[in-house]
Amino acid sequence: MVTDEAPRALAPAVALPATLVPADQRQPIGRWRPKSGHNAAYLELTADGKWHGSDGCNDQGGRWITAAGGTLLATARASTLAFCADSVPIEQWVTTARRAGLDGTALVLFDARGDETARLSPTS
Repeated sequence: MVTDEAPRALAPAVALPATLVPADQRQPIGRWRPKSGHNAAYLELTADGKWHGSDGCNDQGGRWITAAGGTLLATARASTLAFCADSVPIEQWVTTARRAGLDGTALVLFDARGDETARLSPTS
């Protein structure tokens, strides 16, 4: 059954704020860390379209691709689900993001409604 939520989930994402540089397949490559949470949490985007990360306790990963205007699509593979204090929802941030942009050196992720869901800093 198709619910009212289905068309909203498939609707085009809201455009990035004009102050951000849209991410493309090269710009977000590298290792990123969240501003708070578990100190072992990270997101790494590689040139071959793979992403790796950790919420602080669980290894996570999948595939990613970008398109015009900072459009982002990412999938995730199965991962462990060990509890950890101060865990960071890296996998959720990546797989629910529909746009990505750069604000100076920060990588900023947005959901389809245009709400900022994550802001990450480069590790080097």
